[in-house]
Amino acid sequence: MVIKSNSQFQVRDFVSVFKAYSDETRLRIVHILSYGPLNVNEIVEVLEMGQSRISRHLKILVDAGILSANREGSWVYYRISNFSELEFPSQLTEILLSYKDRMNDFVNDVKKIELIQKNRIHRNKTYFNTIAENFDKIQEKVFHPSVYREKILDYIPGNKGTILDLGCGPGGLISDLSKISEKVIGIDISNKMIATAREKNKSNKKASFIESKLEEIPLKSQSASAVVASMVLHHVSNPPLLIQEAERLLSKNGVFCLVDLLKHNKEFMRELYSDLWLGFEPDQLKVWLEEAGFDIKQIDQVKTQTNFTILTIKAVKKGGLNVRKK
Repeated sequence: MVIKSNSQFQVRDFVSVFKAYSDETRLRIVHILSYGPLNVNEIVEVLEMGQSRISRHLKILVDAGILSANREGSWVYYRISNFSELEFPSQLTEILLSYKDRMNDFVNDVKKIELIQKNRIHRNKTYFNTIAENFDKIQEKVFHPSVYREKILDYIPGNKGTILDLGCGPGGLISDLSKISEKVIGIDISNKMIATAREKNKSNKKASFIESKLEEIPLKSQSASAVVASMVLHHVSNPPLLIQEAERLLSKNGVFCLVDLLKHNKEFMRELYSDLWLGFEPDQLKVWLEEAGFDIKQIDQVKTQTNFTILTIKAVKKGGLNVRKK
């Protein structure tokens, strides 16, 4: 790989990046964050080191531009900086991670990361299994789905292809999507949500359902003309992976409709509704979409009566950088 120059980067910045990467613990931190964002407690859990020591290493990596820190209510999550944010650190990070299997403690670190991710998935699955029968009432009370479902239908042109509804829940959107497509597949991690969706749509011959993780769906690449991810991204452990999976599943020029909450500070959403992320900034979503290979066509914001702002995004698959899973 050729390291490209960046006009924003000065000699002292290059030095700080190389210094940051000169420590084995900091290399391990970057490695574990290549699997998705983590908070300090989770990083401590993986590396089995004191919090003050970990915090010192994190500050060095953030100051060098290698990591970014994002506040989620009372928590701060760390992630590897986006490719488009600072070119040089990202390119060097990519090179170093290509040798990650040679790092000390590689196997143990991966096992602990997988356990954290499994625990996140288990919490989500348990929550959604618990509220499956009352999900529509909860959604109506908190978000008023009609205000953004109209946007979804506007974004997707009528076609004879297949539409995938990622995080379909009890299938509230399936009937509407069936009217503008040849086939609709609802996908959800919760077996009780899938059972409820099947029952609700049992007379709909266009609809079928799959119980699956949303980041690894057992369908062939380019099998859909449109993909919808409505109010699900804030529950997913590693949001960019879901976006990359949507890109994989879409045919050329396929439409991706992404609907989620604008960044907020309502901590109670984490406790009451199992939200992992407290919404998203539009610029962050743009970066993830563009890196996955999407061309963003439209972004709208819709206010709800409960003082939330909902982002609706229409993106089209174009090919491109298409950064895949580590």
